Amino acid sequence: MEKKLNNSRTGKRKRVVLIIIGILFLVALIFPFGLNLYLKNKLPQLVNEKTPYQISLKDFNLNLFKGDISANSIRIATKPTKDSAVTQINGTAKSLHIEDFGIWNAIFNTSYHIKNIQLIDPDIKVMLGTPKEKKDSPKKKVNFGVENILITNGNVSVKGKDKKDLITGKNVNINLTEIKLSQNASKLPIQFKDFKINAQDVLITVNDFYQIYATSINAKNKQLNISDFHLKPIESPSLYNAKNVFDLKVSQLAANNFSINQDSLIIEDAKFVKPQLIVTSTNKKEVQENPKEVNLKIGIKNLDFGQGSVLIQQRDKAKIASVDNFHLNLKDIVFDKKTVKEKIPFAFSTHNIEFENIYFKSDPLQTVTIKKITSNDSNILINDVEYKAIGKSTAKDLLNIKTEKIEILNNTSKFVGPQLQLQLDKINVYRPGIEIISAIHKAKAPKKSNSATPDILAHLGAFHIIDGNFVQKKEGREQLKAENFNVQLNSVITNKDILKESIPLHVKNQLITAKKIDVDAGKYYRLKVDYIKNTGPLTAITNFAFLPKYSRAQFNRMIAVEEDLYTIRAKSIMITDKSSTLGSKTSIDLDHVIFDGIDCNIYHDLAPPDDIGVRYMFSKKLRDVKFPLYIKQVDIKNSKLSYEEVAEKANIPGKITFGDFNAAIKNVNSAKMKGKPTLITVDSNFNFFGDAPTDVHWQFDVANKNDDYAINGTIKNLSVDNANLFVRPYLNVSLDGQIHYLKFDYKGNSNKIGGNFYFNYTDMRVNFLNKNTGKEKKVLSAIANIFVKNDSKGEPNHVEVDVKRDPNKSFFNTLWQGIMEGLKKYLI
Repeated sequence: MEKKLNNSRTGKRKRVVLIIIGILFLVALIFPFGLNLYLKNKLPQLVNEKTPYQISLKDFNLNLFKGDISANSIRIATKPTKDSAVTQINGTAKSLHIEDFGIWNAIFNTSYHIKNIQLIDPDIKVMLGTPKEKKDSPKKKVNFGVENILITNGNVSVKGKDKKDLITGKNVNINLTEIKLSQNASKLPIQFKDFKINAQDVLITVNDFYQIYATSINAKNKQLNISDFHLKPIESPSLYNAKNVFDLKVSQLAANNFSINQDSLIIEDAKFVKPQLIVTSTNKKEVQENPKEVNLKIGIKNLDFGQGSVLIQQRDKAKIASVDNFHLNLKDIVFDKKTVKEKIPFAFSTHNIEFENIYFKSDPLQTVTIKKITSNDSNILINDVEYKAIGKSTAKDLLNIKTEKIEILNNTSKFVGPQLQLQLDKINVYRPGIEIISAIHKAKAPKKSNSATPDILAHLGAFHIIDGNFVQKKEGREQLKAENFNVQLNSVITNKDILKESIPLHVKNQLITAKKIDVDAGKYYRLKVDYIKNTGPLTAITNFAFLPKYSRAQFNRMIAVEEDLYTIRAKSIMITDKSSTLGSKTSIDLDHVIFDGIDCNIYHDLAPPDDIGVRYMFSKKLRDVKFPLYIKQVDIKNSKLSYEEVAEKANIPGKITFGDFNAAIKNVNSAKMKGKPTLITVDSNFNFFGDAPTDVHWQFDVANKNDDYAINGTIKNLSVDNANLFVRPYLNVSLDGQIHYLKFDYKGNSNKIGGNFYFNYTDMRVNFLNKNTGKEKKVLSAIANIFVKNDSKGEPNHVEVDVKRDPNKSFFNTLWQGIMEGLKKYLI
């Protein structure tokens, strides 16, 4: 009995379990269909009840199994609210179709993947709400992806919380297929296989500082066309964390046959029609850097800019630079993670460039204008260049430079890392006119900073200046003028080390010529040269002239004390350089200087007050030269010198002439060049007064601070008529008779001159003259000649001369005093 009862209870339990399982299975089977039916009817209602938005739609359809969602006649509007955090959305759409949306994956795995989205005729206006402050928490990555998007005939307007436009567009049509998203910030965020995009009146706010406008965008079949593109700054320049603000307009932007993926953007042809770029300086010297490693390659096979213009201005809109019209074509452009680190962040193979009407300010007082620049691959042609002073300055030199044409040939320059490698075959500058307006009170040059020398490696095959003219002016007067100058420098090189030298380049050989050089050589003189030629170590000068600006009478009225007036001409001067350098470390080291055909006249009037200034010896003058100086030999050939001195109340000027003058001067130096001899020797020969053969030998040591020297000479067959030209004005006597020779052998220093004097003559008579009338004092002459030795028979005994030097007189005046003292001892 109990056994039957237990079996009956067990059977009932099995039936209950089976019924429960059946019910659960039925619920599990029916629930998705019920949920699908429920959501289909209640989802719009739930949105209206649970969100700040009111939505209405027709033909809503939801299929949880397939993940398909569709609706027609969609309307959405934000409910009235005072909550500023709510994003305001108002819009309509004709229909929405979502295909293969993994709803269950989205619910349980937070993964959102959609195969297709189709939105027809959307018209949506969005105003973003003010985001609420949230505590910092780690952001969860959302796995989201859409394979294909189709939007047709849309109108979109998105505004920020400040009611400024963020995105707007009309008649927007978008079709993207096989979309893939990138999680790598260094790459493009999206890639797709095929696309078709077109829109009208597009606005995109890139960030807080820039917006992009376009009247139309049309992209399909690997082609892109944008009309009236405009990258526009939207804030004051002072607010930008940048040195410059850019404003770019492009009438038509087109790109053909391009492909895009996460790693690269490759374009066959890109064209910009009428680009207009305005660059405004923010006047900021330093900005905060935010570098990011770029792992993206952009390649453009052919890039073309046509009918472009550029304006660069200060923050106050004052123009700095401009280009009125330019055309630019570049081939095979590459921008990638390697090139972005270079000085020029992209590479290209060939180019074709034209710039017209270029202007820029090099500083507040100088501008540059260029009519045209053209460049085809490696050659650059620049037409009508003018560097112009636009103001006046008393503290800074200003320049006016004009040139018809500049040619830069076979330019293959490039950056290799931080180093600029300049490689040029030739630069030609045609007919430049150069004018320097010198400052009256030039400011002291600033001390050189310890900044790094630019990393440059330059190789220039040749540099030519052709038929140039040069003028330097100061206070409206010409200081220096040169006509028809030409420069040819061949095999020019420089680098980081050479730039530190006084002449920052090395030249293999050179040819520099100029004609009609005219230099203002000071208050009283001008220096003129008919022709000059330099070939590096050798300089040839033709028809040199150092001429007074004024007549002798004018000069005497201008000087405050006695001063010599020089008139010097030379047919030619040849200079052979050994290793001279100019600049901060000037050093003159010459092998040979040859003066040929000098005609030198020195005029001195004793009427002005005496110059009581100390006259230093030549050794001290050379020793006081501040830089190292050494000239191995100076030759003077086929020359003539004359010295005229007008004594007070003299009837005629005293005059000494040296005809057929030749001299060899060795070891001219300043005693500052190590290893060079400091003993200067002068060996000269000439015809004294034109007919008396004379030789003079002189030597002194520049390093000798006592200024010791030795000088000796011989004058033969001196005409008394010529001797009277100088003796008569100074001693008020005239001589009659015949002079056979005169010899002196003197030594001296800065204090005295002395030594042996020899004089050989016959039939000598001395005639004393009246100072005022110049007539002979016969009685005095007769008495004096009783004591004068008429003849010197045989080899005369020498007389000893010892004359104290007047420190206010020159060395040659001291020598003359020594000769006159010897004559007095012989004759009187």
